[in-house]
Amino acid sequence: AVLMAVLALVLALALVEMLLPAFGGVLQRSIAFHYLADWRLLLVVLGTAVIAGLVSGLYPALVLSGFRPAGVLRANSSGQGGSGRLRGMLVVLQFAVSIGLGIAALVVFSQIGYARNIGLGFDCESVLIVGGGGRVTADGRGSFVQTLRANPGIQAIGMASYMPFDNGESNVTVQVPGRPDKLIINHIEISPNLPEVLDMRLVAGRLLSDARADDRMDVRAVYADGHINATPQNEGHNILVNQAAAARMGFTPQDAVGKTVLMMQNHVRIAGVLADANFRGARELIRPVIFDYDPKLSLSLALRLRPGSVPETLAFIDKSWRAFSPVAGIQRRFLDESFDKLYQADQRQGTMFGIFVVVAVVIACLGLFGLAAFTAGRRTREIGIRKAFGARDRDVLRLLLWQFSIPVLMANLLAWPIAWYYLHRWLEGFAYHISLNPLYFAAVGAVALLIAWATVLPPALRVARANPIHALRHASARSPPALCRPAA
Repeated sequence: AVLMAVLALVLALALVEMLLPAFGGVLQRSIAFHYLADWRLLLVVLGTAVIAGLVSGLYPALVLSGFRPAGVLRANSSGQGGSGRLRGMLVVLQFAVSIGLGIAALVVFSQIGYARNIGLGFDCESVLIVGGGGRVTADGRGSFVQTLRANPGIQAIGMASYMPFDNGESNVTVQVPGRPDKLIINHIEISPNLPEVLDMRLVAGRLLSDARADDRMDVRAVYADGHINATPQNEGHNILVNQAAAARMGFTPQDAVGKTVLMMQNHVRIAGVLADANFRGARELIRPVIFDYDPKLSLSLALRLRPGSVPETLAFIDKSWRAFSPVAGIQRRFLDESFDKLYQADQRQGTMFGIFVVVAVVIACLGLFGLAAFTAGRRTREIGIRKAFGARDRDVLRLLLWQFSIPVLMANLLAWPIAWYYLHRWLEGFAYHISLNPLYFAAVGAVALLIAWATVLPPALRVARANPIHALRHASARSPPALCRPAA
Protein backbone atom coordinates (compact mmCIF):
# COMPACT_ATOMS: atom_id res chain seq x y z
CA ALA A 1 0.00 0.00 0.00
CA VAL A 2 2.86 2.38 0.79
CA LEU A 3 4.53 1.52 -2.50
CA MET A 4 1.31 2.28 -4.38
CA ALA A 5 0.97 5.61 -2.53
CA VAL A 6 4.53 6.62 -3.41
CA LEU A 7 4.01 5.70 -7.06
CA ALA A 8 0.79 7.75 -7.02
CA LEU A 9 2.78 10.66 -5.55
CA VAL A 10 5.21 10.54 -8.49
CA LEU A 11 2.27 10.68 -10.90
CA ALA A 12 0.67 13.48 -8.87
CA LEU A 13 3.83 15.60 -9.01
CA ALA A 14 3.92 15.17 -12.78
CA LEU A 15 0.29 16.31 -12.97
CA VAL A 16 1.11 19.28 -10.75
CA GLU A 17 3.82 20.41 -13.15
CA MET A 18 1.35 20.28 -16.04
CA LEU A 19 -1.64 21.84 -14.24
CA LEU A 20 0.04 24.60 -12.22
CA PRO A 21 -0.08 27.19 -15.05
CA ALA A 22 -3.80 26.60 -15.58
CA PHE A 23 -4.42 26.67 -11.83
CA GLY A 24 -2.48 29.93 -11.55
CA GLY A 25 -4.63 31.34 -14.34
CA VAL A 26 -7.77 30.54 -12.36
CA LEU A 27 -6.36 32.22 -9.24
CA GLN A 28 -4.89 35.06 -11.33
CA ARG A 29 -1.47 34.76 -9.75
CA SER A 30 1.77 33.02 -10.63
CA ILE A 31 2.31 29.74 -8.80
CA ALA A 32 5.46 27.60 -9.02
CA PHE A 33 6.78 24.60 -7.11
CA HIS A 34 10.58 24.40 -6.73
CA TYR A 35 11.72 21.07 -5.33
CA LEU A 36 14.99 22.30 -3.86
CA ALA A 37 13.77 25.64 -2.55
CA ASP A 38 10.54 24.13 -1.21
CA TRP A 39 12.17 21.03 0.27
CA ARG A 40 10.19 21.38 3.49
CA LEU A 41 6.93 21.26 1.53
CA LEU A 42 8.27 18.31 -0.45
CA LEU A 43 8.99 16.41 2.79
CA VAL A 44 5.48 17.15 4.02
CA VAL A 45 3.99 15.86 0.77
CA LEU A 46 6.15 12.73 0.87
CA GLY A 47 5.26 12.12 4.51
CA THR A 48 1.58 12.54 3.70
CA ALA A 49 1.84 9.94 0.94
CA VAL A 50 3.56 7.46 3.27
CA ILE A 51 0.99 8.01 6.02
CA ALA A 52 -1.83 7.64 3.49
CA GLY A 53 -0.34 4.32 2.36
CA LEU A 54 -0.01 3.09 5.94
CA VAL A 55 -3.56 4.11 6.88
CA SER A 56 -5.14 2.69 3.72
CA GLY A 57 -3.19 -0.56 4.01
CA LEU A 58 -3.84 -1.05 7.73
CA TYR A 59 -7.36 -2.48 7.47
CA PRO A 60 -6.68 -5.08 4.73
CA ALA A 61 -3.44 -6.04 6.48
CA LEU A 62 -5.33 -6.70 9.72
CA VAL A 63 -8.05 -8.66 7.91
CA LEU A 64 -5.65 -10.81 5.92
CA SER A 65 -3.38 -11.51 8.88
CA GLY A 66 -6.40 -12.37 11.04
CA PHE A 67 -7.62 -15.24 8.82
CA ARG A 68 -7.86 -18.70 10.43
CA PRO A 69 -6.13 -21.02 7.94
CA ALA A 70 -8.15 -24.10 8.87
CA GLY A 71 -11.48 -22.42 8.36
CA VAL A 72 -10.41 -20.73 5.16
CA LEU A 73 -9.01 -23.93 3.60
CA ARG A 74 -11.99 -26.00 4.69
CA ALA A 75 -14.52 -23.57 3.23
CA ASN A 76 -12.39 -22.70 0.19
CA SER A 77 -13.67 -19.16 0.48
CA SER A 78 -10.57 -17.05 0.85
CA GLY A 79 -11.85 -14.63 -1.73
CA GLN A 80 -15.08 -13.99 0.15
CA GLY A 81 -13.69 -12.24 3.23
CA GLY A 82 -15.23 -8.97 4.35
CA SER A 83 -18.77 -7.70 4.13
CA GLY A 84 -18.14 -4.68 1.95
CA ARG A 85 -19.56 -2.37 4.63
CA LEU A 86 -16.39 -0.28 4.75
CA ARG A 87 -16.43 0.00 0.96
CA GLY A 88 -20.01 1.24 1.12
CA MET A 89 -19.19 3.83 3.77
CA LEU A 90 -16.30 5.16 1.71
CA VAL A 91 -18.52 5.42 -1.37
CA VAL A 92 -21.16 7.29 0.65
CA LEU A 93 -18.53 9.73 1.91
CA GLN A 94 -17.07 10.26 -1.57
CA PHE A 95 -20.45 10.96 -3.11
CA ALA A 96 -21.41 13.24 -0.19
CA VAL A 97 -18.36 15.38 -0.92
CA SER A 98 -19.18 15.40 -4.64
CA ILE A 99 -22.82 16.35 -4.07
CA GLY A 100 -21.93 19.07 -1.55
CA LEU A 101 -19.39 20.63 -3.91
CA GLY A 102 -21.83 20.36 -6.81
CA ILE A 103 -24.55 22.18 -4.89
CA ALA A 104 -22.05 24.86 -3.81
CA ALA A 105 -20.88 25.43 -7.40
CA LEU A 106 -24.46 25.65 -8.67
CA VAL A 107 -25.53 28.13 -5.98
CA VAL A 108 -22.39 30.28 -6.34
CA PHE A 109 -22.82 30.65 -10.11
CA SER A 110 -26.56 31.30 -9.70
CA GLN A 111 -25.89 34.04 -7.15
CA ILE A 112 -23.21 35.64 -9.34
CA GLY A 113 -25.61 35.63 -12.28
CA TYR A 114 -28.31 37.15 -10.10
CA ALA A 115 -25.96 39.84 -8.80
CA ARG A 116 -24.80 40.72 -12.32
CA ASN A 117 -28.35 41.07 -13.61
CA ILE A 118 -29.81 42.88 -10.62
CA GLY A 119 -31.13 46.35 -11.39
CA LEU A 120 -28.50 48.85 -10.25
CA GLY A 121 -30.57 51.92 -11.00
CA PHE A 122 -28.01 53.27 -13.48
CA ASP A 123 -26.26 52.18 -16.67
CA CYS A 124 -22.54 51.45 -16.37
CA GLU A 125 -22.00 50.29 -19.98
CA SER A 126 -19.58 52.46 -22.02
CA VAL A 127 -18.91 54.75 -19.03
CA LEU A 128 -15.25 55.70 -18.49
CA ILE A 129 -14.00 57.09 -15.18
CA VAL A 130 -11.06 59.47 -15.64
CA GLY A 131 -8.73 60.98 -13.05
CA GLY A 132 -5.07 61.63 -12.48
CA GLY A 133 -2.96 62.27 -9.45
CA GLY A 134 -6.04 61.31 -7.43
CA ARG A 135 -8.55 63.79 -9.00
CA VAL A 136 -8.83 66.39 -11.73
CA THR A 137 -8.04 69.78 -10.16
CA ALA A 138 -10.84 72.32 -10.20
CA ASP A 139 -8.70 75.13 -11.70
CA GLY A 140 -7.67 73.29 -14.86
CA ARG A 141 -10.70 71.06 -15.13
CA GLY A 142 -12.75 73.47 -17.27
CA SER A 143 -10.35 73.60 -20.19
CA PHE A 144 -9.80 69.84 -20.10
CA VAL A 145 -13.55 69.16 -20.10
CA GLN A 146 -14.09 71.57 -22.99
CA THR A 147 -11.42 69.77 -24.97
CA LEU A 148 -13.15 66.45 -24.34
CA ARG A 149 -16.56 67.82 -25.32
CA ALA A 150 -15.20 68.60 -28.77
CA ASN A 151 -14.69 64.90 -29.50
CA PRO A 152 -17.75 63.28 -31.14
CA GLY A 153 -16.91 59.97 -29.50
CA ILE A 154 -17.85 61.39 -26.07
CA GLN A 155 -21.60 61.69 -25.63
CA ALA A 156 -21.74 63.28 -22.16
CA ILE A 157 -19.45 64.26 -19.28
CA GLY A 158 -20.29 64.31 -15.59
CA MET A 159 -18.38 64.65 -12.32
CA ALA A 160 -18.71 63.25 -8.81
CA SER A 161 -16.78 63.00 -5.57
CA TYR A 162 -17.51 59.26 -5.38
CA MET A 163 -18.18 57.10 -8.40
CA PRO A 164 -20.10 53.83 -8.31
CA PHE A 165 -18.12 50.93 -6.81
CA ASP A 166 -15.54 53.31 -5.29
CA ASN A 167 -14.19 52.62 -1.82
CA GLY A 168 -14.77 55.21 0.89
CA GLU A 169 -17.74 57.40 1.69
CA SER A 170 -18.77 60.76 3.09
CA ASN A 171 -21.70 61.35 5.43
CA VAL A 172 -23.61 64.41 6.61
CA THR A 173 -25.98 64.97 9.51
CA VAL A 174 -29.50 65.96 8.46
CA GLN A 175 -32.39 67.06 10.65
CA VAL A 176 -35.97 67.33 9.44
CA PRO A 177 -37.89 70.25 10.99
CA GLY A 178 -40.35 69.01 13.57
CA ARG A 179 -38.35 65.86 14.26
CA PRO A 180 -35.85 65.72 17.14
CA ASP A 181 -33.65 62.95 15.75
CA LYS A 182 -30.63 63.60 13.54
CA LEU A 183 -30.09 61.39 10.51
CA ILE A 184 -26.70 60.27 9.16
CA ILE A 185 -27.00 60.15 5.37
CA ASN A 186 -24.45 59.42 2.66
CA HIS A 187 -23.24 62.55 0.85
CA ILE A 188 -21.95 62.75 -2.74
CA GLU A 189 -20.93 65.85 -4.67
CA ILE A 190 -22.04 65.66 -8.30
CA SER A 191 -22.21 67.89 -11.34
CA PRO A 192 -25.73 68.66 -12.62
CA ASN A 193 -25.34 66.40 -15.67
CA LEU A 194 -24.05 63.28 -13.86
CA PRO A 195 -27.56 61.70 -13.72
CA GLU A 196 -27.66 62.02 -17.51
CA VAL A 197 -24.26 60.37 -17.92
CA LEU A 198 -25.20 57.43 -15.67
CA ASP A 199 -28.79 57.33 -16.96
CA MET A 200 -30.23 57.78 -13.46
CA ARG A 201 -34.00 58.24 -13.45
CA LEU A 202 -35.63 61.35 -11.97
CA VAL A 203 -38.68 60.34 -9.92
CA ALA A 204 -39.96 63.74 -8.82
CA GLY A 205 -38.98 67.40 -9.04
CA ARG A 206 -36.09 68.57 -11.18
CA LEU A 207 -32.34 68.12 -11.56
CA LEU A 208 -29.77 70.66 -10.48
CA SER A 209 -28.64 73.27 -13.00
CA ASP A 210 -25.28 74.95 -13.45
CA ALA A 211 -27.10 78.10 -14.54
CA ARG A 212 -28.85 78.58 -11.19
CA ALA A 213 -26.86 80.11 -8.35
CA ASP A 214 -29.07 78.52 -5.70
CA ASP A 215 -28.18 75.05 -7.03
CA ARG A 216 -24.53 75.53 -6.00
CA MET A 217 -23.07 74.79 -2.59
CA ASP A 218 -19.82 75.97 -0.99
CA VAL A 219 -18.79 72.88 0.94
CA ARG A 220 -15.23 74.04 1.60
CA ALA A 221 -16.54 77.06 3.49
CA VAL A 222 -18.53 74.75 5.75
CA TYR A 223 -15.38 72.88 6.84
CA ALA A 224 -13.05 75.90 6.68
CA ASP A 225 -11.59 75.55 10.19
CA GLY A 226 -12.12 71.82 10.63
CA HIS A 227 -15.58 72.34 12.10
CA ILE A 228 -19.02 72.45 10.52
CA ASN A 229 -19.96 76.10 10.08
CA ALA A 230 -23.19 77.74 9.03
CA THR A 231 -22.42 79.67 5.84
CA PRO A 232 -24.88 82.29 4.56
CA GLN A 233 -24.07 81.53 0.92
CA ASN A 234 -25.51 78.00 1.35
CA GLU A 235 -28.71 79.05 3.10
CA GLY A 236 -31.78 78.16 1.07
CA HIS A 237 -29.85 76.38 -1.65
CA ASN A 238 -31.01 73.18 -3.37
CA ILE A 239 -30.02 69.54 -3.15
CA LEU A 240 -31.11 66.23 -4.61
CA VAL A 241 -31.94 63.07 -2.66
CA ASN A 242 -32.63 59.51 -3.66
CA GLN A 243 -35.80 57.63 -2.79
CA ALA A 244 -34.15 55.91 0.18
CA ALA A 245 -33.13 59.27 1.65
CA ALA A 246 -36.62 60.69 1.15
CA ALA A 247 -38.10 57.67 2.91
CA ARG A 248 -35.55 58.02 5.70
CA MET A 249 -36.72 61.59 6.22
CA GLY A 250 -40.34 60.44 6.30
CA PHE A 251 -41.41 61.72 2.86
CA THR A 252 -42.72 60.16 -0.31
CA PRO A 253 -40.80 61.21 -3.44
CA GLN A 254 -43.54 63.64 -4.47
CA ASP A 255 -43.92 65.10 -0.97
CA ALA A 256 -40.16 65.52 -0.56
CA VAL A 257 -39.89 68.05 -3.40
CA GLY A 258 -39.73 71.58 -1.96
CA LYS A 259 -39.22 70.43 1.64
CA THR A 260 -36.57 72.19 3.72
CA VAL A 261 -34.12 70.26 5.90
CA LEU A 262 -31.17 71.30 8.06
CA MET A 263 -27.87 70.07 6.57
CA MET A 264 -24.39 71.28 7.56
CA GLN A 265 -25.92 74.01 9.74
CA ASN A 266 -27.85 75.41 6.75
CA HIS A 267 -31.43 75.14 5.65
CA VAL A 268 -31.51 73.58 2.20
CA ARG A 269 -34.40 72.65 -0.10
CA ILE A 270 -34.97 69.33 -1.86
CA ALA A 271 -35.23 70.19 -5.55
CA GLY A 272 -35.68 66.67 -6.86
CA VAL A 273 -35.72 62.96 -6.02
CA LEU A 274 -33.65 60.44 -8.00
CA ALA A 275 -34.49 56.76 -8.25
CA ASP A 276 -32.49 54.54 -5.94
CA ALA A 277 -29.14 53.51 -7.42
CA ASN A 278 -27.02 50.81 -5.86
CA PHE A 279 -23.46 52.16 -6.02
CA ARG A 280 -22.11 49.26 -3.93
CA GLY A 281 -23.38 46.20 -5.79
CA ALA A 282 -25.49 43.34 -4.46
CA ARG A 283 -23.51 42.92 -1.24
CA GLU A 284 -24.92 46.05 0.38
CA LEU A 285 -28.36 47.57 0.74
CA ILE A 286 -29.14 50.74 -1.17
CA ARG A 287 -28.02 53.67 0.95
CA PRO A 288 -29.85 56.96 1.51
CA VAL A 289 -27.87 59.59 -0.44
CA ILE A 290 -27.90 63.39 -0.64
CA PHE A 291 -26.46 64.92 -3.82
CA ASP A 292 -25.30 68.52 -4.09
CA TYR A 293 -23.08 70.51 -6.43
CA ASP A 294 -19.95 72.47 -5.52
CA PRO A 295 -18.13 73.62 -8.70
CA LYS A 296 -15.01 74.50 -6.71
CA LEU A 297 -14.26 70.94 -5.58
CA SER A 298 -11.95 68.60 -7.49
CA LEU A 299 -14.03 65.72 -8.77
CA SER A 300 -13.55 62.60 -10.86
CA LEU A 301 -14.88 62.60 -14.42
CA ALA A 302 -17.42 60.18 -15.83
CA LEU A 303 -17.51 60.02 -19.64
CA ARG A 304 -20.18 58.22 -21.63
CA LEU A 305 -18.49 57.01 -24.81
CA ARG A 306 -20.17 56.43 -28.11
CA PRO A 307 -20.08 52.71 -29.03
CA GLY A 308 -18.14 51.86 -32.15
CA SER A 309 -15.32 54.37 -31.71
CA VAL A 310 -13.98 53.49 -28.28
CA PRO A 311 -10.28 52.86 -29.22
CA GLU A 312 -10.01 56.17 -31.09
CA THR A 313 -11.75 58.02 -28.26
CA LEU A 314 -9.42 56.51 -25.65
CA ALA A 315 -6.38 57.57 -27.67
CA PHE A 316 -7.79 61.10 -27.88
CA ILE A 317 -8.41 61.21 -24.10
CA ASP A 318 -4.86 60.06 -23.37
CA LYS A 319 -3.39 62.61 -25.76
CA SER A 320 -5.50 65.41 -24.30
CA TRP A 321 -4.50 64.46 -20.78
CA ARG A 322 -0.78 64.54 -21.62
CA ALA A 323 -1.23 68.02 -23.03
CA PHE A 324 -3.22 69.06 -20.00
CA SER A 325 -1.00 67.46 -17.33
CA PRO A 326 2.33 66.11 -18.66
CA VAL A 327 3.58 65.22 -15.16
CA ALA A 328 0.66 63.32 -13.57
CA GLY A 329 -0.29 60.07 -15.28
CA ILE A 330 -3.88 59.50 -16.30
CA GLN A 331 -5.96 57.03 -14.35
CA ARG A 332 -8.93 55.64 -16.24
CA ARG A 333 -11.17 52.63 -15.92
CA PHE A 334 -14.43 51.46 -17.36
CA LEU A 335 -17.29 51.35 -14.90
CA ASP A 336 -18.49 47.93 -16.05
CA GLU A 337 -14.99 46.53 -15.38
CA SER A 338 -15.20 47.85 -11.82
CA PHE A 339 -18.58 46.13 -11.55
CA ASP A 340 -17.08 42.84 -12.73
CA LYS A 341 -14.31 43.06 -10.13
CA LEU A 342 -16.92 43.05 -7.36
CA TYR A 343 -17.56 39.37 -8.01
CA GLN A 344 -14.19 38.11 -9.26
CA ALA A 345 -13.39 36.38 -5.97
CA ASP A 346 -16.79 34.68 -5.98
CA GLN A 347 -16.31 33.70 -9.62
CA ARG A 348 -12.97 32.08 -8.78
CA GLN A 349 -14.55 30.31 -5.83
CA GLY A 350 -17.27 28.88 -8.08
CA THR A 351 -14.68 27.78 -10.63
CA MET A 352 -12.67 26.03 -7.91
CA PHE A 353 -15.82 24.28 -6.72
CA GLY A 354 -16.48 23.12 -10.28
CA ILE A 355 -12.96 21.69 -10.62
CA PHE A 356 -13.22 19.92 -7.28
CA VAL A 357 -16.62 18.53 -8.28
CA VAL A 358 -15.10 16.85 -11.35
CA VAL A 359 -12.23 15.37 -9.32
CA ALA A 360 -14.52 14.22 -6.51
CA VAL A 361 -17.02 12.65 -8.93
CA VAL A 362 -14.26 10.70 -10.70
CA ILE A 363 -12.95 9.37 -7.37
CA ALA A 364 -16.47 8.51 -6.20
CA CYS A 365 -17.23 6.68 -9.46
CA LEU A 366 -14.05 4.64 -9.13
CA GLY A 367 -15.09 3.62 -5.63
CA LEU A 368 -18.62 2.81 -6.75
CA PHE A 369 -17.34 0.77 -9.70
CA GLY A 370 -15.14 -1.24 -7.34
CA LEU A 371 -18.10 -1.77 -5.02
CA ALA A 372 -20.26 -2.86 -7.96
CA ALA A 373 -17.66 -5.39 -9.15
CA PHE A 374 -17.23 -6.71 -5.60
CA THR A 375 -20.98 -7.02 -5.03
CA ALA A 376 -21.61 -8.66 -8.38
CA GLY A 377 -18.99 -11.30 -7.60
CA ARG A 378 -20.49 -11.95 -4.18
CA ARG A 379 -24.06 -12.32 -5.51
CA THR A 380 -23.34 -14.56 -8.49
CA ARG A 381 -25.12 -17.59 -7.01
CA GLU A 382 -28.08 -15.55 -5.77
CA ILE A 383 -28.60 -14.00 -9.21
CA GLY A 384 -28.31 -17.42 -10.85
CA ILE A 385 -31.02 -18.82 -8.55
CA ARG A 386 -33.28 -15.81 -9.20
CA LYS A 387 -32.93 -16.27 -12.95
CA ALA A 388 -33.48 -20.02 -12.67
CA PHE A 389 -36.80 -19.27 -10.93
CA GLY A 390 -37.89 -16.95 -13.74
CA ALA A 391 -36.37 -13.54 -12.98
CA ARG A 392 -35.86 -11.50 -16.15
CA ASP A 393 -32.77 -9.50 -17.02
CA ARG A 394 -34.48 -6.22 -16.27
CA ASP A 395 -35.61 -7.53 -12.86
CA VAL A 396 -32.04 -8.37 -11.93
CA LEU A 397 -30.80 -5.08 -13.35
CA ARG A 398 -33.41 -3.15 -11.36
CA LEU A 399 -32.39 -5.00 -8.20
CA LEU A 400 -28.70 -4.19 -8.66
CA LEU A 401 -29.30 -0.54 -9.59
CA TRP A 402 -31.45 -0.05 -6.51
CA GLN A 403 -28.74 -1.57 -4.32
CA PHE A 404 -26.13 0.79 -5.77
CA SER A 405 -28.53 3.74 -5.50
CA ILE A 406 -28.69 3.42 -1.72
CA PRO A 407 -25.15 4.84 -1.13
CA VAL A 408 -25.95 7.84 -3.32
CA LEU A 409 -29.24 8.49 -1.52
CA MET A 410 -27.47 8.25 1.83
CA ALA A 411 -24.81 10.65 0.51
CA ASN A 412 -27.58 13.14 -0.32
CA LEU A 413 -28.94 12.94 3.21
CA LEU A 414 -25.44 13.62 4.52
CA ALA A 415 -24.48 16.40 2.08
CA TRP A 416 -27.69 18.44 1.94
CA PRO A 417 -27.76 19.84 5.51
CA ILE A 418 -24.02 20.61 5.47
CA ALA A 419 -24.29 22.35 2.09
CA TRP A 420 -27.37 24.28 3.22
CA TYR A 421 -25.60 25.52 6.38
CA TYR A 422 -22.50 26.69 4.51
CA LEU A 423 -24.37 28.28 1.58
CA HIS A 424 -26.91 29.97 3.83
CA ARG A 425 -24.08 31.72 5.69
CA TRP A 426 -22.34 32.59 2.41
CA LEU A 427 -25.49 34.14 0.92
CA GLU A 428 -25.95 36.26 4.04
CA GLY A 429 -22.92 38.23 2.84
CA PHE A 430 -25.14 39.64 0.05
CA ALA A 431 -27.86 42.16 0.79
CA TYR A 432 -29.63 40.95 -2.36
CA HIS A 433 -29.38 37.24 -2.96
CA ILE A 434 -31.21 34.23 -4.29
CA SER A 435 -33.09 31.83 -2.06
CA LEU A 436 -31.82 28.32 -1.40
CA ASN A 437 -34.33 26.62 -3.65
CA PRO A 438 -34.74 22.88 -2.93
CA LEU A 439 -34.43 22.34 -6.68
CA TYR A 440 -30.68 23.06 -6.43
CA PHE A 441 -30.27 20.16 -4.02
CA ALA A 442 -32.63 17.84 -5.89
CA ALA A 443 -31.00 18.57 -9.26
CA VAL A 444 -27.47 17.85 -8.06
CA GLY A 445 -28.67 14.73 -6.23
CA ALA A 446 -30.42 13.49 -9.38
CA VAL A 447 -27.31 14.10 -11.50
CA ALA A 448 -25.20 12.20 -8.95
CA LEU A 449 -27.66 9.31 -9.10
CA LEU A 450 -27.53 9.24 -12.90
CA ILE A 451 -23.71 9.25 -12.81
CA ALA A 452 -23.81 6.36 -10.32
CA TRP A 453 -26.14 4.38 -12.57
CA ALA A 454 -23.90 4.99 -15.58
CA THR A 455 -20.93 3.77 -13.53
CA VAL A 456 -22.46 0.52 -12.29
CA LEU A 457 -24.43 -0.27 -15.43
CA PRO A 458 -21.66 -2.24 -17.25
CA PRO A 459 -20.96 -4.73 -14.42
CA ALA A 460 -24.68 -4.93 -13.59
CA LEU A 461 -25.55 -5.72 -17.21
CA ARG A 462 -22.82 -8.33 -17.39
CA VAL A 463 -24.17 -10.13 -14.33
CA ALA A 464 -27.83 -9.74 -15.33
CA ARG A 465 -27.25 -11.22 -18.80
CA ALA A 466 -25.08 -14.10 -17.61
CA ASN A 467 -26.31 -17.66 -18.14
CA PRO A 468 -27.71 -18.91 -14.79
CA ILE A 469 -26.26 -22.40 -15.43
CA HIS A 470 -22.73 -20.99 -15.47
CA ALA A 471 -23.43 -18.98 -12.33
CA LEU A 472 -24.78 -22.00 -10.45
CA ARG A 473 -21.97 -24.29 -11.66
CA HIS A 474 -19.41 -21.67 -10.58
CA ALA A 475 -21.09 -21.34 -7.18
CA SER A 476 -21.34 -25.13 -6.71
CA ALA A 477 -17.67 -25.58 -7.46
CA ARG A 478 -16.85 -23.14 -4.70
CA SER A 479 -19.22 -24.69 -2.15
CA PRO A 480 -17.91 -26.92 0.64
CA PRO A 481 -18.05 -30.64 -0.16
CA ALA A 482 -20.18 -31.32 2.93
CA LEU A 483 -22.93 -29.11 1.55
CA CYS A 484 -22.97 -30.99 -1.79
CA ARG A 485 -23.92 -34.35 -0.23
CA PRO A 486 -27.65 -35.06 0.05
CA ALA A 487 -29.13 -35.35 3.47
CA ALA A 488 -29.63 -38.85 4.90
